[in-house]
Amino acid sequence: MLFVAKAVLYLVFSLFIGTFILYSLSDKRRPSIHVSKKGLLLWIALIPVTAFSQVLELALSLGKDFGFWPTLNDILFSFDIGKGWFFILALSLLLFVMVYFNDVSNDRFLSRLSLGIGVVLTIAIGYTSHAASLNQWGGLFAHALHFLAITGWTGTLLIVSWFSKDRERLPAFFKWFTPFAFICLLATIGGGIWLMGYIVPEYFNSWMIDYGQALLIKHVLLIVVVFYAGINTIWVRKNMADPSFAQYKWMRLEGVILLIIFAVTGFMTQQEPPHDVSQTLAFQRPSKLFTAFVDGKVNINSTVDIAPTLIGAGFLVAGLLLLAVSYFTIRRNVSMLVVFLLSLGAALSFYLAVMFSAFI
Repeated sequence: MLFVAKAVLYLVFSLFIGTFILYSLSDKRRPSIHVSKKGLLLWIALIPVTAFSQVLELALSLGKDFGFWPTLNDILFSFDIGKGWFFILALSLLLFVMVYFNDVSNDRFLSRLSLGIGVVLTIAIGYTSHAASLNQWGGLFAHALHFLAITGWTGTLLIVSWFSKDRERLPAFFKWFTPFAFICLLATIGGGIWLMGYIVPEYFNSWMIDYGQALLIKHVLLIVVVFYAGINTIWVRKNMADPSFAQYKWMRLEGVILLIIFAVTGFMTQQEPPHDVSQTLAFQRPSKLFTAFVDGKVNINSTVDIAPTLIGAGFLVAGLLLLAVSYFTIRRNVSMLVVFLLSLGAALSFYLAVMFSAFI
C-alpha cells in the first residue's frame, strides 16, 4: 500500500506544483494549458491522503504489539511524523479552499501564493521523511530539496505535454524551462547525494539488498531521463517550426520515464534503508537480483567492489547504441512506444553493465 501511495503522492504533487509554476507566469511565457478546477482540487485533496499512508503503515507495524488505535493516537499526537502530517493536512485544506473559491488560473498573485504554500508543503513532507529522523535539519532540507526539484521539473513537463496543444508559445516556454530543468536536475542529483549520506552511506554495498538494487535502477533510469532532456532541449526546439513534428510526444516520453522513477522510489519506501549494510544483512536476506548476477555467498562481512569486465563493457556499449538508435528514431518521428521500449532496453543494459562488473 505504501508503495502505491508514495508513487501517487509524487505524481499528484508534481501535477499540482507544475500547474502553479505555469499559472504564476505571464501568458506570453507559457503555452495555454487546460487544467480543470475539479482536477486541481482532486490533486490537492490527494496530497494529505497519500501522505497519511506513511503514518498508517507505521501504526500497523507498531500496533501488532500495542494495539492499532492506541498506537495510531500516539503517532499522530506524539511522533514528529504525526505532527508533520497534521501540518500537511492544514496546508492542503488552505490550498483547497483558495482554489475552490477563486479562479487561480487567471490570478497570478494567488497562483504565486499557492506555489509558495507548495514549497512549504515540501518542507513539511521532508519533516516526516526517514532522513529527517536520522538528522533533523540536514535530512529535512535534503529531502525537501530533492522532492521539490524532481516534482517541479516533472510537474511542469507533464502539465505542458499532456494539458496543452499550443505550439506558438513553445519557443518562449523552452527559453526559461531549459535552464529551469537543468537547475532542477542539478538539485535532484545534489539533494540525492545529500540524502544518500544519511540513508545509504555504503552505496556499493547497498546493492546486496533490495533497497540498494532499487536505488541503482533509479539511477540508470535517470541516465535515460537526462538523455531525453537533452533531446527535448536540442532536437525538439530545433524542429518546433515544423508543423509535422509532434514535439509534445517526446516531452511526454520524458515525463513517463520520470513517472517510472516515482514508482521505483515508492518501492524503496517499503524496504529497510541500509544505514549499516552488515547490520541489515544480519536480519534480512540479500537481494535475489544481486545474487543472480554476482558470484559468491553474501554474508555480514561481504563488501562490493567494481572492476571492468568484458561482458560489462559489452552491455555499456549496448546501452549507448540503444540510446543512439532512440535518437535516430526520434528524428524519424516514429511511434513513441518504439522509443519507449528502446529506452527501457538502454536502462536495462546500463544496469547489467554495472551488475556484471560487481564482485564480492
